[in-house]
Amino acid sequence: GQHVANILAFQPDERIAQVIALRDYTAAPYLVLATRKGLVKKTALTEYDNGRSSGLIAINLREDDELLAAALISADDDLLLVSKQAKSIRFQADDEALRPMGRATSGVMGMRLVGDDELLAMQVARDDQDALLVVTDGGFGKRTRLSEYKRQNRGGQGVLTARIEEKRGQLVGALIVSDADEIFAITSAGVVIRMSVEPLRYLSRATSGVKLVALDRGTTVVAVAHNGEAAADVETGEEAGELLEPVETAAQVEPTQTADQAPPGAAADTDGDDDS
Repeated sequence: GQHVANILAFQPDERIAQVIALRDYTAAPYLVLATRKGLVKKTALTEYDNGRSSGLIAINLREDDELLAAALISADDDLLLVSKQAKSIRFQADDEALRPMGRATSGVMGMRLVGDDELLAMQVARDDQDALLVVTDGGFGKRTRLSEYKRQNRGGQGVLTARIEEKRGQLVGALIVSDADEIFAITSAGVVIRMSVEPLRYLSRATSGVKLVALDRGTTVVAVAHNGEAAADVETGEEAGELLEPVETAAQVEPTQTADQAPPGAAADTDGDDDS
């Protein structure tokens, strides 16, 4: 392939945050953006209908902030935000909770982050039978049903989504998954591990998870991603290829579990400068 800079005009130090495939600008009503500082912004997708190689202003980023994620949504969807320090918040994306804004705006507070915490992931929640899968850099992970993540008002601190232990590492990825999904775990050594979600039994939010990936000394998990080909195999009735199974699944390892001490985030709907 060729470098994307040969197709798009990048500014110095600019990099791609998200790639979304769509046939036209009516594929979804809205594009929602999220930043590392916890801001979110919903804009009509049709506002991005422009073929200029230099692109369009998508968001007015504040100082020391950067774009983290983007997703196509409708007003019926929920957004689920997850932070690096294992907090999460779920809220509706309707116009009352998240009003549409223009492209050249900063957005509003989606999740109030404490201290040096940063947003790790933004996911679109549609079915409570799905689950949130979280993975640490130490190769541990778990999945929790979305029904355990109750809707809150936008702008709160959220609830605990995993019990973080130093020996198990910090969160590096969070994905909404179903039983039929497969994921890739990418390590710092450049190894890609493909695994099925189905063997993992469901665990509550206040657990630290089980070992998913066997890592060599000095190696960490740096990212997780969906295997899009697995969904295509299901749709066409084709069998998936041979999987690299997790070293230990939740059915084999009993997780350590404590009572969830994290209270739901304040319901205060405090926004950024643009939400007046």
